[in-house]
Amino acid sequence: MMPTTLPSVNEINKQIEKLCASEEFKSKLLICKLLRYLIKETIEGREDKLKGFTIAIEVFNKDHHFDSDKDPLVRIHAGRLRRMLKMHYAGIGKNDPIRIDIPKGRYIPFFSFNNPSLDEQIGTTIAQNNSTLGPTVVVLPFKNLAGNADKDYFALGLAEELSVELTKFEELTIFGSTPFANQNISEADKNEFIISKGIRFIIDGGVHWAGNKIKLLVKLTDTLKGEQIWADRYTVELTPDNIFEVQEKISSEVSCILGSEYGIILQRLSLESKRVKPKDIDTFDAILKFHYYQACQSPESAMQAFTALQHVLSKENDSGLATAMLAGLHVSLYLLDMPNAAYSLEQLHILSEKAFKLAPNSFMVRLVLAIKYFINNEKDRFLNEVEKCLSMNSKSPLRLGNVGQYLSLYGEWERGKLILDRVMQMNVSYPAYLLGPTTLYYYRKKEYDKALKEANQYDTPFWGPMLKAATLGQLNRLSEAEVSIAHLKQLKPNFENEATYLISRFVKEDELVEHVIEGLKKAGMII
Repeated sequence: MMPTTLPSVNEINKQIEKLCASEEFKSKLLICKLLRYLIKETIEGREDKLKGFTIAIEVFNKDHHFDSDKDPLVRIHAGRLRRMLKMHYAGIGKNDPIRIDIPKGRYIPFFSFNNPSLDEQIGTTIAQNNSTLGPTVVVLPFKNLAGNADKDYFALGLAEELSVELTKFEELTIFGSTPFANQNISEADKNEFIISKGIRFIIDGGVHWAGNKIKLLVKLTDTLKGEQIWADRYTVELTPDNIFEVQEKISSEVSCILGSEYGIILQRLSLESKRVKPKDIDTFDAILKFHYYQACQSPESAMQAFTALQHVLSKENDSGLATAMLAGLHVSLYLLDMPNAAYSLEQLHILSEKAFKLAPNSFMVRLVLAIKYFINNEKDRFLNEVEKCLSMNSKSPLRLGNVGQYLSLYGEWERGKLILDRVMQMNVSYPAYLLGPTTLYYYRKKEYDKALKEANQYDTPFWGPMLKAATLGQLNRLSEAEVSIAHLKQLKPNFENEATYLISRFVKEDELVEHVIEGLKKAGMII
C-alpha cells in the first residue's frame, strides 16, 4: 500500500529527469516537453489552467486560433504520454521511488510514492482469500502536509466525514478511518488490517495548506490490482465559518464519484462480473448485473440480471437486497407491459413482502414497497413509504431518482422534480429513464421546447419515442413525429388500441393522460 505522504518537489523533479533519460522517453522530446510542462504548472499551483487550448499554445506552439474541440492534437499526445507512463511503471520503472500518473479525462498529473512490493503482497493475499469482488472500502486518515499538528483536525475530520457519506450506499462495506487515527500506527499494521479484512479499495490523500487556502489530493487504490485507479484535486478557501461546509461538500462529491451505482468502484466490479461464469455467480455478482441493467436498459442485460438474481436466490434465500432487486425487475416487466405482465405483478407482491421481512431497514426494500403501492393506487401508503425512504438519507442516484420519478408521476411534481434535479446535478451518470418524468414536467406546463430537449435524451422503450412523438405533435413538427411514431409502433405494434391503459400505468393524473393522448393525436396517431 502506498504511504499517505506525498513526494516533495525535489523528489518529483528527480523522477522527471529519470523518466526523460530512460530509453522509452529520451528520443520523444515533445512528450518530455509536455510532461515537464504539466508537472511544472501543477507544482506551481496553476493546474486549473491545464486545458487543451493552453497546452496547445505553450507546448505545441499553436496560435490563439487553435480549436481544441476540432483538433485532437493535445488529446492524442496526452493519451500517448499516459500509455508510456503506464508501460514504464509496468516495466523498467517498476521499482522507481516516485510514481507519476495522468488520469484520463484531465491533464493534471498526480504524484505518489511507488511501493510495488507492498501492493503485490496485499493484492496476492486478498486474491488467495477470494476477496476479488467484494466492494470493501477503507478510508485512511488524510495526511496533514502542513507540518503543523494544529491542522490535523481538518485532515482527520475530512476522512471521517467521507466514511459517513460512503455508508449511504448500501452495496458498499465501509471501514472508517477511526482505527488509524493514531498517527503512530505503522504501515505494517495498516497493511495487516487491510489484508485481514479483505479490503479491496483504499481511499486516502493529503492536505496542503497555503495561507487560507487548502489543496486536497484524494486518490483511490485497487489493492487487488496494486494500482491507483482514480485521483483528483480540490482547491478551496477556508474560513473559520465554512470548515464543516467544505468538509461536507468535498466528501459528498467524492462519495458520489466513487460509491454510487454509477461510480468508479461498482463500475470496475461490474466489468469483472461480466466475465463470471453463470455457475460461479454469487449474490454480489447478481447485484452488479442488476445495476448494469439499470444503466443500459437493454433486453439482454435484463435477462442476465433476471437469471442471475433467480439463480442466487434459489441457493441463498436470505438476501433482502437481492430479493428487492428481483422484485424491481418485475416492476419493469409489468409497467412496460412485457409478456406475462400479470405474473410479474403477482411476483412483485410476493417478493416485496419477502424482502421486507428479510431487510426492513434497506432503502431498496422500502422503495420496492412504495412502488407496489404506486401500482396499486394506494397513494397514502405510497407517500408513507416515500417518507421512510427519504428519512434513510441515501445518496444513491438510482434509488433517490426512483423516489423523485414516482413522486412526480403521482402528481407531486415540484417535490419530485427537486429530487430529480439534485440527483442529476450530483451525478455525472444517472439512469436515463429519469428523463421521462422531467420531460412530462415541462410537457404538462405546455413548455414543449423544454420537454423536447429532455425527450431527445430519453431513449427508454416504449416511453422514449412515445413522449417524443407527443411533444413533436404539440409543436406541429409532424415529419419528425412520424419517425418517433414508427419507432413506437415497432416496439408496441398494438399501442394505438391500448394507449390510455398503458400511459395510465405510469401517470396517475387523468388530465395529464389526456394531454399526452392529445399530443399523440396531433402527431398523427389514431387513438
